[in-house]
Order: sequence, then structure tokens, then C-alpha cells
Amino acid sequence: MMNNKRYFSPSDDALIREQPVTGIGINTLEKMLHTSRETIMRRAGELGVSLVINESPDTRTLRSSDGLVDPLLERLKRAHGDRKSA
Repeated sequence: MMNNKRYFSPSDDALIREQPVTGIGINTLEKMLHTSRETIMRRAGELGVSLVINESPDTRTLRSSDGLVDPLLERLKRAHGDRKSA
């Protein structure tokens, strides 16, 4: 019997752990990690992470000349202030 166990790097695990906060889609994770949804779900369970499953497309838009505006980043800036150095 073959061992089909997928080995995850620490950075792979970090992406999975941060998924509920970053809101990155499962489909995007599948592509980034070159593995299946089932494998990601299994690893999340091993890590004790409850993934956010949202089938809607990425709603981040290009709405400024600075490029991609991430709603989570915008909320963090409003909550903690934009700490850009002058």
C-alpha cells in the first residue's frame, strides 16, 4: 500500500492557520499549496483550525491608484491607525 501522505512545510501550515483571519479562499489555498481541498481540510483538523468556507469569489477590488485594496487591511488601518513613516 502506497503512502499518499502530504507533507506540509511550516509556511504551508501558517497559511492554513491564518486562513480564518485572512479570509483567503479554499480554492486559492488549493492552488497555492498544490493539493486538494480534502487534504487541506484534513491538515486543518490536525492543526486544530476551523477553516472559513466561503464559495463566493474574492471581493477585493482595484479601487485606488495604489493598487489592490484589501478590506481586512483597511479595517485594521481604521482600527489601529495607518502607521506609515513620514
